[in-house]
Amino acid sequence: KAIHMMVNSLYRMDHIYEVLRECKRSYVGHFTILEFGTAKGYSFTKILYATKYLRIDDRVVVHTFDSFEGLPATTDPAEQRHWTKGAFKGDYEVLDTYCRNHYRNYKIHKGMFEETISESFLVELEDRPPILVWIDCDYYEPARLVMERLISRIPTGCVVYFDDVDVEFGSRLTGETKLIYEVNNGLFGDDVDLVPDENLTKGSRRIYRFINRKHDMQYERIVDRYWGAGIPRSHSNDSPMP
Repeated sequence: KAIHMMVNSLYRMDHIYEVLRECKRSYVGHFTILEFGTAKGYSFTKILYATKYLRIDDRVVVHTFDSFEGLPATTDPAEQRHWTKGAFKGDYEVLDTYCRNHYRNYKIHKGMFEETISESFLVELEDRPPILVWIDCDYYEPARLVMERLISRIPTGCVVYFDDVDVEFGSRLTGETKLIYEVNNGLFGDDVDLVPDENLTKGSRRIYRFINRKHDMQYERIVDRYWGAGIPRSHSNDSPMP
């Protein structure tokens, strides 16, 4: 059990590298990663490091959103059992200073989501669509607000990560899991779906691919000179290896 928990905790960051490698290998253009719920910046700086390590920091800007005042009060009894008002309070100045000394491809949005996920910010996503949306809002209401604001700006195939899916044993009646359930049951229409990505999840219920047939935004792909042109493979030495 201890090994399983350790692997899952490591995996929580492993999929970031997989998403960035996919982007670097398969897509043309510039992109964003959007994190909602920063606290002290643990995940945010690890995401930034991944872009730098994979040498894609010139193409990917990482945005993080938080009030830095800690969690607000909630009226949901299940959420009240798990979190308290003021929990996960961050320090904007300390985090910004650290990032300025180590990275260049980031922006920290301080304030409530209602204010910071603005129309002007959403317009920016037209030229830099998200490849990963990281939702660590804890509560249902802010998580839903994020999806409502982004719904028409997320391309099909974008990875959406939900950090807090185990509240109340993963019940669909509360928290981020409630939002996943509602999205897949028509909250934004029958054309929108969150599909678990088996290649990224490794047993987790946190990672999904976003599908939106209504807007049908797509990433511009790097065309493979064989598959993209419809050229079949020629016969080789007939061994069982590819």
